[in-house]
Amino acid sequence: MPKEQTTKARNARAAAREGEKVTTAWRRLSSAEVRAGDGQDRLELEFGGEIFQWRGPAPYYFVTVPEEPSAELKAASAGTSYYRGKLRVQARIGDTEWPTSMWPKDGRYLVPIRDSVRKPRGLADGDTVTIHLTVAVRALEKRQDPARARPARATRKAHPGARRRQPGSGDDQRVGRSGAGVVEGRRSPQVTDDQLRIIPANEATWEDLQAIMGVRAICWCQRYKLQPREGCMYRVGAAELAPRLREQTACGQPDSETTTGLVAYLDGEPVGWCAVDPRTANPRLLSQCPTPWVGRAEDKTDASVWAVTCFATRAGYRRRGISRALARAAVDFARQRGARALEGYPHTTEFGHFGTPGIFAAAGFVEVSRPSLRRRVMRIDF
Repeated sequence: MPKEQTTKARNARAAAREGEKVTTAWRRLSSAEVRAGDGQDRLELEFGGEIFQWRGPAPYYFVTVPEEPSAELKAASAGTSYYRGKLRVQARIGDTEWPTSMWPKDGRYLVPIRDSVRKPRGLADGDTVTIHLTVAVRALEKRQDPARARPARATRKAHPGARRRQPGSGDDQRVGRSGAGVVEGRRSPQVTDDQLRIIPANEATWEDLQAIMGVRAICWCQRYKLQPREGCMYRVGAAELAPRLREQTACGQPDSETTTGLVAYLDGEPVGWCAVDPRTANPRLLSQCPTPWVGRAEDKTDASVWAVTCFATRAGYRRRGISRALARAAVDFARQRGARALEGYPHTTEFGHFGTPGIFAAAGFVEVSRPSLRRRVMRIDF
């Protein structure tokens, strides 16, 4: 039977036997050997570790990188990690090599072992393997100590022969991607509800909603609307997801009886979007997202409970209170359309499309549960 292990216990056992069973070897290559002119180095690490299984909705198998090389990797990869500290690597077991991303956990990294690598070799939970990792990092000689860089800047400022550039007509502000001016060095003024015009999405044009999402949009507010068997939104693709949002919102159809969100305008410019509709209209929220349900006796089929699942603010207008105004408008919108309650699922550390607890609290929501360290469920009953 599979071993029942916790991450902390497993790390403790790995640390205890690290000196006996785990050997590490580091090799640094010059940037010219990696790719001429790209300013990168390559770190190579080889170590032995025990495979363990994480038994989630989709089971994964991992090997824990030892503590010392994990610390070295974290220091060397400054600026190259992405999304919660993940680090892209090339992994190899024997003659099988594959690209993957290491996950940070408890001060170490976890290397995912794909089924296509594990199954042909007959590897299972508890087996010990030797893994070779190759990690591209910034050129070590180009990473400066900030303490040394500051005096250099101060010296340049104080140099008596330095010519000071005279400000031009546009130097007091920079222009965002949308063309909106943003005062340099200070936060733009907060907008008020009187300055914004917030309307149901079906009364807005599709071009306005596209302007808010931006040309680089991937999700198109479909994260929770994908069917369980469709996989991730990256696999479906933006070319397929954008038409879905257009159909759901019924943009440009003011006589439509249904829509899935609100659009905010400032001085005639579309600046913000908020997704708000019945909770039952979000298949992924019902089947594959545990946040709304942990520790709660909720009826997933209750269409009278609505949910705010996404905020989007157009580039150049962010940090001006637009999401707060949209959250307040969502309360009125849901109430007018017969909702019995409205919920939000903010994140406490990633202030992205989920919204923050403060945004929902300002609109009258109250916290009803804490399903994890970083997620909250907030609700307002009508």
